[in-house]
Amino acid sequence: MKALIIEDNDEIAECMKMSLADMAITTDRFAEGRRLFDATRVSEYDLLILDLNLPDHDGLKLLKKLRDAGDQTPVLIVSARINLSDRVSGLDVGADDYLTKPFELAEFEARVRALLRRRQSARTPMLRFRGLAYDQNSREFSVGGTVLNLSPRERSVLEALIRQGGAVITKERIFEHVFNFDDEAGLPAIELYIHRLRKKLEHSDVTIRTKRGLGYALERKPDQKRK
Repeated sequence: MKALIIEDNDEIAECMKMSLADMAITTDRFAEGRRLFDATRVSEYDLLILDLNLPDHDGLKLLKKLRDAGDQTPVLIVSARINLSDRVSGLDVGADDYLTKPFELAEFEARVRALLRRRQSARTPMLRFRGLAYDQNSREFSVGGTVLNLSPRERSVLEALIRQGGAVITKERIFEHVFNFDDEAGLPAIELYIHRLRKKLEHSDVTIRTKRGLGYALERKPDQKRK
């Protein structure tokens, strides 16, 4: 999963990033509101965390523009505006939740979990590709009922693949799903995670095929196709 934080306070933003990392959520963070649409054009997010008092834009106007464009990404407003009228305006414009500063990280994490559960409940809770299953609530992958032991980034790569349902996904798109803009990793890192995942799937009926010049896709293993 991946979240976008638009917050100009470095200390608050870093605390939120650390909390999300503990929840196995990759984050991109920007201090300027104008970067919101730059980011959403090149990456898909599961959650947007939005401050209202930004140095270059009013967060409410940004949120309205986002919703008017048809973007339905769950939005958690985190703001120092504590008046009831501000909270009502935020929810009316399209926010899914509103958290006032200062806040406890435990409450922030609980609200993030609630928003993600709400989004996942609107989806099919279990995704399957042949014998590979992905529980979107627990974020666990299993083969034949046995849970796979995956690192957070291995899980994110496999999540990007299974959501395609066997269709090809580019290496660049996987990279955007797994890493944030500040990471120094390059595209070759995806090849490493694909290699590790192939080994962890070797006892299943699923493998990851490289589509030259296109990307990667989940496929049945060749011996499974002949049965």
